[in-house]
Amino acid sequence: MPLAVFLCTLGLGMWSVSGAYAAEADYPQIVPLGTGPAAGSNPPSIRFVTSDDFPPFNFVDGSGLITGFNVEVARAICTRLAIPCTVQVRPFPLLLETVRENKADAIAAGVADTPALRLHLAYSVPYFREPARFVRRWPALVDPSPRTLSDKSVGVVAGSRYADFIRDFFPAAKPHTANGEAELFSLLKEGEVDAVFTGAVGASFWLAGPAAHGCCAFSGGAYTEPAYFGDGMKIAVAVDNTALKASIDGALRTLDADGTLADLALRFFPESLY
Repeated sequence: MPLAVFLCTLGLGMWSVSGAYAAEADYPQIVPLGTGPAAGSNPPSIRFVTSDDFPPFNFVDGSGLITGFNVEVARAICTRLAIPCTVQVRPFPLLLETVRENKADAIAAGVADTPALRLHLAYSVPYFREPARFVRRWPALVDPSPRTLSDKSVGVVAGSRYADFIRDFFPAAKPHTANGEAELFSLLKEGEVDAVFTGAVGASFWLAGPAAHGCCAFSGGAYTEPAYFGDGMKIAVAVDNTALKASIDGALRTLDADGTLADLALRFFPESLY
């Protein structure tokens, strides 16, 4: 795949940010408050790298430019730090290699935070957490609880973290397993399950699309327990680049505090995930 580089400088590709939209959507703050070393001087620039095959997080738009939630978070970091940045596109399996070979400074592609990768990478504070949500048909949108879902069928992907959560916290429900989200949503629409429990991103796009045809909606609140659903997406940098990590962490904290991260999420997802 050819390298596509798109320059984002102060005054190029900037957007106005208003916390009002995020506040109206009751979007929660994601970034933990001040932990880790304080940032020193900011880097002169940041070379971000991402993939282009994971919409709405990283993808090429109709005009041929790289965009997506992760990409715009990276650009917002550079705008907040008042430095230029580049966003380079590489195949996902090569992202780690680009940082290890000093061809890029940071990965903005939701790379997993694992013990094996921590031998090579350091991770920022999280900037996005996908909650789990219940989806139910109209008009049966009572808030889900262990009582209201007792003896009710709940669709979950087989072997998933969502199936584990239902087993542990809704023991009186009747899990109905499927091989994937498309099958789950079809079962819900046809009335073969009483509810579906899955990730909010895929559910939000299905609810907003023609397949749902207005049949269903989110029901109840969002579930974000890290033990089941992870601690969120993070920017990855070289393991010894503590100064860059500190600068990125500081920028993410301010972007979260003023509603910028929430506004970007609402820009790329069809409705609030929370």
